[in-house]
Amino acid sequence: MNKQIKPTLILLFIFLMTLEKMQAQAPTAADRMDFIHAEIVRIDRLDGKEDGKIETRDSVKNIIAHRAYFEWPDSIDTYIRVADFKEVDRKIYRDYLFQCLRRVDNTTYKRVSYYDELFHHLYKEVIALHDNRLPGVLKQNIKLSIQTCGVFRYERVAESFLCYASHWEPDEIFKYVDDYAERPYAQHVIDHTAIYAPEVAKKYMLINNPVLNIMRTSKDTSIKVILKITDDIGKKSNAYFLLDAIINGKMTIKEADSIGLDPKKFFLALNEIRKQKYPLAAYSLEKEIQVQALKIVRLINDLHNEKATVRFACIDDFTPEQLYTLIIYSEEDIFTSTFDGIFKRLMSRLGTNNGFTMILLTGDNHFRTFIKQCAGYGKLDQFLTTMSPEQRNILMIKGAANLEKDENDISQAVEVADAYTSIKDANIKRILQSTFSIELQRVSRDSAKKGQIIYGLLLNLFVNTGLFGQDWYGSVSSIYKLPPLNILPNAKLFETNHKCIWQIYFYDDDDGAVSFKDFVKTFEDSLWLIEDHKLYVKIISLNRKFVDIYANKPKAEYEGQAYLENYFDSLDIVPDVLVHRGHSYYAYKTIEKTKPETKIFVLGSCGGYHNLSNIIDKSPEVSIISSKQIGVHMVNNPILRALADNIASGKDINWQQLWDKIDRRLKGSIPEIYDKWLDYIPPHKNLGAIFIRSYNRLIEEQ
Repeated sequence: MNKQIKPTLILLFIFLMTLEKMQAQAPTAADRMDFIHAEIVRIDRLDGKEDGKIETRDSVKNIIAHRAYFEWPDSIDTYIRVADFKEVDRKIYRDYLFQCLRRVDNTTYKRVSYYDELFHHLYKEVIALHDNRLPGVLKQNIKLSIQTCGVFRYERVAESFLCYASHWEPDEIFKYVDDYAERPYAQHVIDHTAIYAPEVAKKYMLINNPVLNIMRTSKDTSIKVILKITDDIGKKSNAYFLLDAIINGKMTIKEADSIGLDPKKFFLALNEIRKQKYPLAAYSLEKEIQVQALKIVRLINDLHNEKATVRFACIDDFTPEQLYTLIIYSEEDIFTSTFDGIFKRLMSRLGTNNGFTMILLTGDNHFRTFIKQCAGYGKLDQFLTTMSPEQRNILMIKGAANLEKDENDISQAVEVADAYTSIKDANIKRILQSTFSIELQRVSRDSAKKGQIIYGLLLNLFVNTGLFGQDWYGSVSSIYKLPPLNILPNAKLFETNHKCIWQIYFYDDDDGAVSFKDFVKTFEDSLWLIEDHKLYVKIISLNRKFVDIYANKPKAEYEGQAYLENYFDSLDIVPDVLVHRGHSYYAYKTIEKTKPETKIFVLGSCGGYHNLSNIIDKSPEVSIISSKQIGVHMVNNPILRALADNIASGKDINWQQLWDKIDRRLKGSIPEIYDKWLDYIPPHKNLGAIFIRSYNRLIEEQ
């Protein structure tokens, strides 16, 4: 009996041990975490070592990399695990974290700042999902929210947010369609975005592209017209921009295509559609009007040596509203003489109308930009005299009111800030100050946080402190926790590379060769060594602190810029100073190169809101030198030389002292050049940049 029981007990023991082992091997929530851990380990190995860090040969980037690839993913995973999510949601969030980690590979892992922002944003989204406050977090960074939409694609807010986000980032909506393509709302989101930005949508109208597949199933009339333009005429047609006129029966697709081939008729047609408050294809329409307006203005600019009858002949038959459109869409490029000539013709053609009525006829389109430009060119008083005192007050109050209404855009507030500094009329200033105060009371009653920040800033910058007074820099820096506005410590420029590295972007445009030649001559003396290479020049400081300046040759625009960027990447170098030398329509290319480590950005062309905002988004504490108008090399080069000498001397940059030094040098130059110099804005007086940085800092604290 005992002999029979013993084998049975042994078999039972083996069975229980096997069962325990099988249970231990069954997938659990803890096991799924191993997939996350495996991805983190994979990323860890991308630099050749598995050691819990990413080596970039830059101490600052190493810290950012550790936070991006180890700390944020671990924090996200831990939060998902311990928070009281439903198990099905927990799996969705963890699986999406895995997908985001999969984006990091051999070609992308050095983009540490981008992934730091991405995973930080994903962390905030996961917490917001738990706390039921997702909409507010999504609007903090629209682009990153679209790029991480997979984590909230099952939420009720997804559809409304993606439609809202399409007004700012339509390209991202199409680019990340795979993350939400299977959801029932995908049709509405793609339809909405394509109608808003058909010129962007056409890039995705490719065989087997999910965007095209979704559009093909649409029942919307506007989508069918967009597809018909593509199928019948082709993607090169300008008929996409005239979608509103086609849908409303004002022209056929063929007529729209024909009008799009005639530059003048095309501009006039765009202008007519834009008078509406909410036209179809609004995003594409806005972009194209600017392109067409700039073409006309640049033609007038190029004829600056001709008689006025020749120079302005192309706008002889333009209405005041059309001339207004030229002005507001050409802010970045318009010469003073061009502005004066267009403004003069606008005023003479108002006829029985006045300026107030004219702005109403344009649908109030960018009227704050127009006010700012008039103030900047000393024409605001003249323009305001065309209207009654009551209309004048209404216009100024309307310009300063409701600045918080564009939820994710503070450009209008920046326009008002810039305009205020150029206004000389004490009565108008009082009206604006009073409006700021009344509006602050309104947004405070409504608990509108964004409005409170905007109007609190306007009052603090322009009313509560004397603008640019003796203690202005210190008080503004203290209130908004900004670095000193008027001083840039020399050590900051050497902390990343142990040298101060410059990269100057020249472009192969009409004056690129002249600008480049004059730039090189600026450094031809015993304090600098100039090395001439095939695609670029390198200028090295001698007998002082190390400053290395790299500038591609204009004729080698593409090869030279790419060579220098690859060279810097190979050495893990991030330029401390970026300089844009070329027309403003190339500025976005240079701005894209801005990194968090960029300390100074010299923007020779107009420092409009979008340029300033894009630079500050990439490098929050960057010092920006910009111009109200197009830059000229006879001003740019003295600025660059004075700046380079200051840095090489080892002294901190005192922007006011540097500006005074350059002013003394240029004061005795050609009057036209000195006038151009007066349009340049140093970092400590760049109200647009200061407003944006202060706003961003206060928003972060919410």
